[in-house]
Amino acid sequence: MNRRSPDHPRTQEEVHALLLRGFSPNYRGDPELARNQSATIPPEANCSLFIVGLAPDLTTHELLSGIRNIGRVYATHINPPDPGRGHTQSAAKLIFFERASAERFFAQYCLTGYATPRNPDLRARVTWNRVRSAEADTGGTRSRVLLVSGPRKIVNETFLFSYLDGKLVYQVDEVLHRGQSDDGGRVLLEIRFGSFRCQAEAARMALMREFRDAGVMCDYGESVSLVLNAAIMG
Repeated sequence: MNRRSPDHPRTQEEVHALLLRGFSPNYRGDPELARNQSATIPPEANCSLFIVGLAPDLTTHELLSGIRNIGRVYATHINPPDPGRGHTQSAAKLIFFERASAERFFAQYCLTGYATPRNPDLRARVTWNRVRSAEADTGGTRSRVLLVSGPRKIVNETFLFSYLDGKLVYQVDEVLHRGQSDDGGRVLLEIRFGSFRCQAEAARMALMREFRDAGVMCDYGESVSLVLNAAIMG
């Protein structure tokens, strides 16, 4: 669904082009996508932050494990270490759906630095990202979390991820088993993706298109978290 990163070193011309458009030379996304370009918004409307100085082996789960009760995360992207450029630690882009959530995160960590539960003594520097992102789904219920219910033969990690691997590029924060129907025929999984953008949203569309007739239900965690039993039963 989204473009895979080039595996060749960038030329000097490509580096200059990225810098002129507000991207880091280490950026590995697709700068041609509108949602990857800096939004034409004032700084006070920006929802995107940049975190520098994270663990070299940082995972999506570790990055997100310390971000709780702050607000809905729209997208994440991890830049791994690049020793050739003198970068021995990871960096990450963190985008929230709403400005208020981004401000809460910044206020909490701008002075002390952000630390993940696995590395509490490693304090990463938090700044506003120069590639700005506008608010999305303000006051809404979309999220990076999907609640997927349906027949056990379909709604299991092995089958679902094998299917999604052929459809999109994604990262998984974690998967939680939320229960099953009385007869055990239907199960409910909570899948927490690394991002809503191009991940949870694309996975939901693909699963509903392909498996709706087989009894699969799929919705965002925020919008159905209070009706889990109904989701299990279908």
